[in-house]
Amino acid sequence: MPALPVSFLVSRFPNPSETFIQAQVEGLLERGAKVDVHALAAGNADVLGALRLKWQDRLKVHYAPVPKTFGARLLAAPAALGKRNALATLDAGKFGEDASSLRLLIAAARWPQEPPERRVWLAHYGRWGRFACALRDLGLTKGPITTVFHGKDMSAYLKKYPDAYTSLFRRGDLFLPISDLWRDKLISLGAPEARTMVHRMGVDAARFTMIPRTLGEGEPVKFIGVGRMVEKKGFDDAIRAFASLRREHEFPNATLTLIGDGELRDYLKNFAISLNLGGVVKFTGLLPHAEVARELAQAHVFVLPSKTAASGDMEGIPVALMEAMAQGLPVLATRHSGTPELVEHDVSGLICNEGDWRALSANMKAIATAPDRWAAMGQAGASRVRGEFELKRWNDKLFERLSGLYAI
Repeated sequence: MPALPVSFLVSRFPNPSETFIQAQVEGLLERGAKVDVHALAAGNADVLGALRLKWQDRLKVHYAPVPKTFGARLLAAPAALGKRNALATLDAGKFGEDASSLRLLIAAARWPQEPPERRVWLAHYGRWGRFACALRDLGLTKGPITTVFHGKDMSAYLKKYPDAYTSLFRRGDLFLPISDLWRDKLISLGAPEARTMVHRMGVDAARFTMIPRTLGEGEPVKFIGVGRMVEKKGFDDAIRAFASLRREHEFPNATLTLIGDGELRDYLKNFAISLNLGGVVKFTGLLPHAEVARELAQAHVFVLPSKTAASGDMEGIPVALMEAMAQGLPVLATRHSGTPELVEHDVSGLICNEGDWRALSANMKAIATAPDRWAAMGQAGASRVRGEFELKRWNDKLFERLSGLYAI
């Protein structure tokens, strides 16, 4: 039987904040698929060097670079207008924002021009699923299209473009939201129920060592958070809650480490300083995966108080939470998006309402004063990840689903 041909369509590759895409690429390659990636921008290859080195003889990456700003796309438009299908890409009645933004024009002009072979297309995020359908309509691709829905595409993007996926539901072949919450929302928007199935973004639990957490005599309680420094991660709430923990709840020796980078990093550092936490809250910046694992191994409690950003941007189910739970960390999280589908309150951690830093601080105190519960919470979380969010299980299911789609 010939290898299953799969093409990923993504906005950027590789992307350190979207390691789940690389995990799927690797999983399909391991199962014998013939995989390539089509990206509209290049990412930082150094961040994911191990995967790239392991599979570089089998993984092909194609770039059809599309400028980020409309002004830059406008400057590139004259050259693109001389290419095949150029006028068709500008049909806003058919292609909507993909046409009016000129993204489709530029991508089509820079797309590989050889006749397309039939493949299964796997697009991450709803807008790129719709984009994949447009490329197929233009004759630049061939084969069924599967779309994975995550967080921002189900929140902020739909807030801006409420009817963004109407055409995708008609033209797409399979829809894979990462949570029950998003599946229900997609169906309410008109997605075909029989072709809309939850598909978790899991983690390879075997890569992580489960360490029961204990507190040594005189040892400070070590809180840790990992994620992009953006509004929806709620790290400002974590810092404010931590300040309250130290002052009002009398835990002056507790520590907080925040790992990651992003547009709010400087703001958060200055915010910590304004709360007299300049020498207490540690900002490490972006770290290699192995160093993140070492930091997690030395911590006691994981904190990720996600919340809805002003733009409407929301999480899916954060991979960072899964990785922390797989290593036995009890977690502090919020009732946000699909997080309650992963974290069970008072079993694997404590959950409060999003944006409620006072409740988060109270949960910090509750968990800090109960180190005798940490091991059981950590075990419950690790068991949950190994059961429902095990990457190998979901990659098996992905290969099965895409194989079935290709055979139709």
